Amino acid sequence: MNPSKLPAQTRDVDVRGFVYALEPVHQRQQWRLDKAMAALARAQQDLLEIEAKMTQVQEEHDVYAKESGQRLHSGLDPAAHRRTLDYLAHLRGRWEQLALQRDALCIARDGLRQECLIQQMKLDGLSRHKEDALTEYADEVRRRSSNEQDRDWLARRTTPNVAWEAE
Repeated sequence: MNPSKLPAQTRDVDVRGFVYALEPVHQRQQWRLDKAMAALARAQQDLLEIEAKMTQVQEEHDVYAKESGQRLHSGLDPAAHRRTLDYLAHLRGRWEQLALQRDALCIARDGLRQECLIQQMKLDGLSRHKEDALTEYADEVRRRSSNEQDRDWLARRTTPNVAWEAE
């Protein structure tokens, strides 16, 4: 474990012996979060692509409508005008289809955002639990070390010391 990432309460203790029993669960939760974030990124990318297509269709519609308006003044025949209007209606229908797809993607993206938040909260909870367990481990190591030092001191104190008897 990287010492700079250790909680402040554990930096004075050797935690190399610490084994977090829930590490597989923590890792699995991290994988779930990574998977949810990847799905969110894909959904966001799909949404951007749909919006780009919508912009393209809208620009094509606007350009074609402008050109057909200019041709209308130059004596366009009725059949060609009808085809122009049909094509403009087709473009408008295509834009509306894309808008429906965009709305569905927005709903899916929002659901994925919520899923990411849930997975992140679960991971944060496990991380806090790991820090708490590590702090408890460090406290136990300190307690054992303190008890060992006390026993050593008492053992030295109760053994006859030649230097003390000489005084």
